Amino acid sequence: MKLMPNVKNCVDCKRCERVCPNNGMIVIDGVPLKCMHCEDAPCLNICPEGAIKRINDKVVVISDECIGCELCVSACPFGAMRMDLSSKVAYKCNGCYELDEEVCKLACPTNALDYSEKEVEEKQKIYVSKLKKIYSYI
Repeated sequence: MKLMPNVKNCVDCKRCERVCPNNGMIVIDGVPLKCMHCEDAPCLNICPEGAIKRINDKVVVISDECIGCELCVSACPFGAMRMDLSSKVAYKCNGCYELDEEVCKLACPTNALDYSEKEVEEKQKIYVSKLKKIYSYI
């Protein structure tokens, strides 16, 4: 099962953002945005170098193999893929693939991050669209 944000429970404390070991979580107006580790991941499929791999059912960027082409950033439907401007390497939530449970879920005081298969809410999609616009200017 996937860890899905529940915007109704989020109190915008940003604790999940602060504890993320990969800096892959961002909260905007109470909407936690993170990689959904898509079954048919567009970022993984578009990467020309194979620098994005599925490990332990999580979609993971192998930074040493990334060439910084930014195709994955454009392909991500959730706005979860970002570029480190100094190193020119893509990064995102790696789902804490080396751990038993995602750190952001453990840190959330309101259980706004929960394992389920429910659809991503419309409010999330609106903020993802805004986030993509913000990153397109950087």
